[in-house]
Amino acid sequence: MSKNKRSISVINLEASSSDSLTSQNSKKVRLTPSNHAQTCDDSACKGCDVGEVEIVFTNEEGQEVELSPNELLQLALEESSKEPLREHGIAKRLFDMSLEGFDKLITLEEQKIEVETVKSKEKEVRYRFATKKTRYQYACCCVAFGIYLPIIEHLRKGIEIYKQIIIEDDGYYDAWIGLGRARIHLAKIEREMSRNDQNDLSDSENSKEEQESSIEIEQASFNMAIDAFDKGLSILKSKDEKKYVIKSILIAKDLQEYVMSIDHLKFTAYTQKIFTKVINYLQDIYDLDNIYLNEINFAQGIHGCCLYYLAKLKTDHNDDENEESKMFLNEAIEKLLKANDPLEEDRFREILGQAYILKTIIESDEEQIMEAYEKGRECLKQAYKFDPDNENLREQLETLGALSNDDDEEYLDDDD
Repeated sequence: MSKNKRSISVINLEASSSDSLTSQNSKKVRLTPSNHAQTCDDSACKGCDVGEVEIVFTNEEGQEVELSPNELLQLALEESSKEPLREHGIAKRLFDMSLEGFDKLITLEEQKIEVETVKSKEKEVRYRFATKKTRYQYACCCVAFGIYLPIIEHLRKGIEIYKQIIIEDDGYYDAWIGLGRARIHLAKIEREMSRNDQNDLSDSENSKEEQESSIEIEQASFNMAIDAFDKGLSILKSKDEKKYVIKSILIAKDLQEYVMSIDHLKFTAYTQKIFTKVINYLQDIYDLDNIYLNEINFAQGIHGCCLYYLAKLKTDHNDDENEESKMFLNEAIEKLLKANDPLEEDRFREILGQAYILKTIIESDEEQIMEAYEKGRECLKQAYKFDPDNENLREQLETLGALSNDDDEEYLDDDD
């Protein structure tokens, strides 16, 4: 460590693209030491506290500006989507600032009001509650932060706020959809935390029974989440079809991430139920506006992935009835071929490759089998180029004879 005190680091970030922020605002992030050794100026030092992230917002003139809690939330969501470190990152500080801002705003909005009655002219104390919009945004912040770290208490708090809003206004569709999303993520995080707690336990008959009991409880939470999603979407569909389409896609994304965290082999019926629900959501909006949906590559990818996994599950457990699996699989390939999303290209390309390989098992025509095999190898090779650290994919490619070794370095065959 140096004899000099560690200097303050300054990081300039691009201005947020959020609609809620003006283009004149820019972000300046300062990392300020907290209880850091005065003699240390090594930014990579792990022997001292890393300090707290202090965030200052300035306009083009360099003057500090204050953002609303919801604007801070949008920035937190943006940062959390690209920030690998969760413990001491910028996103965490933005979430903290947003929650602090909402606490102050709600305290400001919720006040006692003395009202003079008309008849007696005596003053009566009444309470003014925070607006539903403010409380809804606060709940969104709690849930988003709870998902990010994760923190169960924040998720539960968000759920309670959503429920209170719905009691007051049954037609508040955003609260219904938010409630469903919070329940899904809470179920997932609670299962993962419970599984971590049981890592040291043996795989006894009792632990299997506990897993089955736990998944039954989780299914009850899932059913409540779906009820909330369906309620919110049904209200929204009658008000704004375009927003209904977008919300349905986001719900499908959450459900797909949720179902991929479940052991498909142990809980086949449950996972089939979830994949089917996602497909139904996407099919419904496809029937409503297929032209618009065809333009959304990401939605095509989600749809194709769910169709593939459903086909695979049905193939694995219905060896004598492959017609339904064929139908799902062919549709999955059709959707995945349209899923040219640059952010998910590696994942969608790998699933497309797996779909072609599965087709070699289901199909009986030898020509179609060979064609699917070659296409599958090619797609998996492309996916491996995007993600060369994918060990499972590398092993599969070796099994398929698609990898070669040259001077102890692996490379992909061109197959020209």
